[in-house]
Amino acid sequence: MGRIDSAAYAAAKQSAVHGTGFPQVIELPEFLQRTGLFEAPPSTLAPSPVPPRPPGSALVLDVRSPCEFAKGHIPGAVNLSLFSDDERAQVGTLYKQQGHDAAVQHGVKLVDQSWETMLARLPATVCEGDQLLVYCKRGGMRSAGVSWLLSQGPFDVHQLAGGYRSFRGWANSSAWAADRRLVVLAGRTGSGKTDVLQALRASCNAQMIDLEGEAHHRGSSFGALGKPPQPTNEMFENTLALQWASFNARQPVFIEDEGRHVGSVGVPSGLWARMRADDTTVIRLEVPHAARVNRLVGEYGVHPPEMLADCVTRLKKRLGHEKTCKAVGLLEQEPPALDQVAEIMLEHYYDAMYLHQAEGRPGRVNLLECDTTDAEQAAVLALNYLDSLDR
Repeated sequence: MGRIDSAAYAAAKQSAVHGTGFPQVIELPEFLQRTGLFEAPPSTLAPSPVPPRPPGSALVLDVRSPCEFAKGHIPGAVNLSLFSDDERAQVGTLYKQQGHDAAVQHGVKLVDQSWETMLARLPATVCEGDQLLVYCKRGGMRSAGVSWLLSQGPFDVHQLAGGYRSFRGWANSSAWAADRRLVVLAGRTGSGKTDVLQALRASCNAQMIDLEGEAHHRGSSFGALGKPPQPTNEMFENTLALQWASFNARQPVFIEDEGRHVGSVGVPSGLWARMRADDTTVIRLEVPHAARVNRLVGEYGVHPPEMLADCVTRLKKRLGHEKTCKAVGLLEQEPPALDQVAEIMLEHYYDAMYLHQAEGRPGRVNLLECDTTDAEQAAVLALNYLDSLDR
C-alpha cells in the first residue's frame, strides 16, 4: 500500500478517534453517480469477489461486517470489513453495557491488530490515484476510520453521508419516485415471456427489468430448478432500485407480469404499485397451446425426472391426489412422458390460476396474437404492437 505504513496508520487513528470526522463526505446522489453504476448494464449474474467497474468509476468499499454485507449492500460494492462478525458483536455488547468510550477503546485495540490484514484484502486491481468510496451502516466511525486510513495512501477517498442506511431509505422510496413508463408483458405459463424480454434487451436495445433473472427463480413450483440460491430480499430490492433509477425516462421499461413474490423474495412495493396501476400498459401474448407445451418440455425436461416429480408433489393440494399421482407416474416412465405432464400442469393448475389472477388485474389488457416461437421475432412484434397502441 505504499505510504500506508505504521506511521501513517498512527496519524489516521489520531484523526479518526480525536478528530471531527472525515472531511470528504458526500451525499448519496453524488456517491451513486461516482460509482458508475448508472452507466453499467444490469446483470443477472451472481456477484463476483471483485465486480468489474466501468472505466473511470470509483471502487465502493463496504466496511461493515461480513454478515451485514451478506444481508444486503450497494450492488457492486466490495466488502472490506473493519471488524469480523464476532468483533462487531463484542463492540456492540460493550457499547450497551459500558458505553461509547469503552466500545471505542476496544474497537481501536482490535483495529491495531488487524489493519494491515484489512488493507491486504483490497482488490489487486486498485491503483494509485483511484477513487475509493467508503460506507458503513450509518456513516459513523467505521467508515470514517477506514477513510482516514486509506487517505494516507495515494487514493481519492470519499465517505458516504448517512452510510448504508441512507441508501436503503432511497432504495425503498425515493428511487421509485423517478417517472418511468412501465410496460407489463403478460401471458399464460409457457408463453416465453422471459425469452421475449431477453430478446427485447439484447436485440432491440429496449429497457427491461428481469425479475426472474434477478430473483434466481422462475416464479413457480418448478422455479428453483437449475438456479443458484436466491438473493436476500434486501439485496433484490437494492438491485431493482438501481436499475429503475438508471433507465432513460424517455423510453419504456418492459417487465414480466409476476405475482407479489418471485420465489422467496418480494417485488418492491414501489415497483409492484406501478405494475398494478390502472394506467400501466399491459400486453398479453396469446401463444398457441402446442407451442407452450413444447416450450415447457424443452425448458424443464433437462432436469432429472425425480426433481420434477418433487415439484409436482408440492402442488398436490392444488392438483388433487389423482392428477398428482398420474403426473408422477408419467415422470417415472422410461422415457418420461414430459408432454403429457406439461398438459396436466397447464390444464389443471397453471391456466386456471392465470385466468383467476388476470380477472383481478386492474386496467386494460391488450391481447397480442403471437404464433412464432422465435423470441426475437416476438420481441419485434411486441415493440410494433406497443407503437400501434400509442398512435
